[in-house]
Order: sequence, then structure tokens, then C-alpha cells
Amino acid sequence: MNKLEKHLSAIGIDVDFVVIRSREALKYMVSELYSPPPEEVPVHRIAVDIHTGLIEFYVSPLEYYRVKEVYGNEGIDVWAVTNSCIDLPSDMKCYERNSLENVFKDKLLKYKRIAVDDPPLCEDMVCIDIRQAIRYIRRSKSIEEVEIIKRATEVTEKSIELAASLVKQGLSEIAIASILERLARELGAEGFAFSTIVAVGENTAKPHHIPSHKIFSGAEPILIDFGVRISGYVSDVTRILIPSNVDKNYVELVQVIDKARLNAIIAIKSGLLCSDIDFVARSVLRTHNIHQFFIHGLGHGVGVDVHEGPRLGQASKDYLIDGDVVTVEPGVYIHGKYGVRIEDLVLVDKDGVQVLSEGPKVIEI
Repeated sequence: MNKLEKHLSAIGIDVDFVVIRSREALKYMVSELYSPPPEEVPVHRIAVDIHTGLIEFYVSPLEYYRVKEVYGNEGIDVWAVTNSCIDLPSDMKCYERNSLENVFKDKLLKYKRIAVDDPPLCEDMVCIDIRQAIRYIRRSKSIEEVEIIKRATEVTEKSIELAASLVKQGLSEIAIASILERLARELGAEGFAFSTIVAVGENTAKPHHIPSHKIFSGAEPILIDFGVRISGYVSDVTRILIPSNVDKNYVELVQVIDKARLNAIIAIKSGLLCSDIDFVARSVLRTHNIHQFFIHGLGHGVGVDVHEGPRLGQASKDYLIDGDVVTVEPGVYIHGKYGVRIEDLVLVDKDGVQVLSEGPKVIEI
């Protein structure tokens, strides 16, 4: 909440009270509670008195004690929201669901300048819509947020490198994925950013392949797209594993993709149109007449979710801003043959980028 307060102050919005109750905003504000966030976040709303600093959480009874445990008691007030407060534990403060709206309307009348991310809450009063401000702070990562994402990225890369050292002929995609996820847990992953992708041979041509019982014969490339969750934030990295006897044409294709990745990263700078960065990578592929096999955008934002704004694609209207953490992941997919994707995670600033995923892009096995 401090980050939101600072941003509102910086853009000249002076408020007394803030109410957050949209799912997307709540998922961001309480990201450390869930790995991953559930479809229905069991936090009904968060309210903040800017002058006293008191933060009120209105949550499901199921989350009451965990919220108090995670956020503590100092400057925090937690209320359970349920259909009936009867028979709840005596130390659990509670509002019944059908009375909460009236309670809140009475509470809002005490303040002059109210900021909300859900305008219908203010049918009978004037409020300031802060949805755009929340989108901005979610994109522009703080130093602390970047450090968490970097730690998640380090665990991701280390897990891939260790798993690569254990890959041997006869292992299935599912077995490799299992090894990878176990190693990540041992290294500190609290959860996973998405369903792990391990693709062998022809399956590398399927961008969102689901690990199968396909066996690694010892001569095919392996594509691993993997991410973990730590303290509510995620990573997203794709690496290529290549045996020494892999087809030479594949090695050449990997080199082209890696050049597209590197050229795009060099071009990135705060203030640039995201579609222009996509164009840089796509131009490299065009010179080799393989651009038609690049069937997705160059990248996307990463944070609490693995797919956030901005979008780096041909049709994107987004501009890069300081603090964006985005993927750069050029790829080509030749159906029935093979595919290549190399993906890095980078931090954007006015001077360029900081590559958060510093490990090897191609790993020999």
C-alpha cells in the first residue's frame, strides 16, 4: 500500500481513504498469501485510512488467522466476512455479508477524498478512480519487487542447469519435468508460475507443449520453459538443451534465435513502443526467411502473474516504462520437425535493460 500512496502523491492525487476490492487489484496487493492466487481471491476488500495508516482487511473466515499471521497486528485490522457470524470463534471479528455494504457506506461518509478501484462502490458520493494508478504501480516494479523476481529467476535457472546434468537417454518428458520441479522446491520455490513445459524432439515445435511419455533417445534437442513462484512473484525462462550429436541445422537455427533475442534486448529502453522491439527481433528472422514460423509476440510483462502488461508484439500499443519486467522470447516452430525458443527476463529502465536471467541460454548435455 505504501507504493500506491507514494504514486498517488507523486501524480498529485490527495486522498483520505482508499478502498480496493477488484480481483485483479486484490491479487496484486495480497500476492504473498497465495501460490498461485486462487480463481476467487478470498479477500473481499482492503481499506486504508491514509492519515492514521490503519489497513483493514475484510476476508473469508478461512483466511482470517493466516492474514493476521502474515501481516501482523500493528496498524492492521482484520474482519471475517460471512453469511452469519454466529458460532464463529470469539476472537474472530466479523461482519455479516448482507450488512457489510451499509457499514461501508457509513464509513465512507466520514471522509472527503475517497479513492476506489471499483467505481460502483460510490453511487451516492464522488470518488477518485485509481484503477489506472494500480495498473501503473503493478508494472513499475520497486527495488524490493525486482529482488524477489530475481531470486525466483535464479532458482529457475539453477534448477534447469541441475536438471540438465541429470538428463539421460531413456527419460521421458514427464520424468524430466518431475526432476526439475523437485530441484526447484529444494532450492526454495514455493510454487510454480505455470505448467512446466518439457518438450523433446518434434515436440519442441509445439509452443505450449504438455510433457508426455515421449522418451529422450539421446540425439534430440530438449526445450524447457519453466518458472517458479517466491513471495508472490514469478519467473519465466526458456532454455534449450542440446546433445553433442544433434542435427547441425538445429544448432544453426538456435544461433539465429539467440541473435534475435540479443538484438531485441539491446534495443530495449524505457519510452519505446513495444511493437518496435518485436520488430527488431522479427527482422533478424526475416533475413533468414524464417519469420513466418515466429507465431507469437516477442514477450510480456511478468510480476504477480506470469502474463501481465505490457505486451511486446506486432500489434501492441504499449510503451515500455521504468520498472517494467518483461520477457524477451523469440521462437520459431516448424511443425513435424522441431522448434526453438530462448527466453530471458529483463528489467527496463531509461538507460536500457538489466538482464535478470544471467545463466546459459543453451546447455550442452
